[in-house]
Amino acid sequence: MSASDTTASASFSMGGPKPLIDDAEHRLVGQQGSLIFAAVRVSHGTLRSYASRTDYDAEPIIDSFAGVDVDRTDTGITVTWEWDHPAAVYFNAGTSDHTIEGDPVLAFVFDESEYPGLAEMFPGGTAFLPEVDVSGLPESRFVQAGLEWLRQEVT
Repeated sequence: MSASDTTASASFSMGGPKPLIDDAEHRLVGQQGSLIFAAVRVSHGTLRSYASRTDYDAEPIIDSFAGVDVDRTDTGITVTWEWDHPAAVYFNAGTSDHTIEGDPVLAFVFDESEYPGLAEMFPGGTAFLPEVDVSGLPESRFVQAGLEWLRQEVT
């Protein structure tokens, strides 16, 4: 089992008659509440918990879940699943403090009642800045959380 960026992969080596491998595939991915389905739910739960602690919106990342791919051979099954939202990798692995530079400027819509200082400089609720310094994101490891849950279930 492995995770890289926002892709999870689990390989299961097995031998035996075709019906045995069919049953294993069915338990892994072929039914509601399958092991992979449950592992993805664990990843999404981890991401939602992370979002509530950090005040980020994780639903676009959850919505970007790209589904499950199954590669089956005579000796095993490899199951791969991923999230393809561009920010997913940053939520998973975290970032350090950094500067975002505009090309040529950045535009941010903001709530004027929450940011009265910005409202004075940018009436109308949209700020235009050449760059912004942002705090880094802590890592959530949501991809690994689902894989770890799966590892515990199959061992």
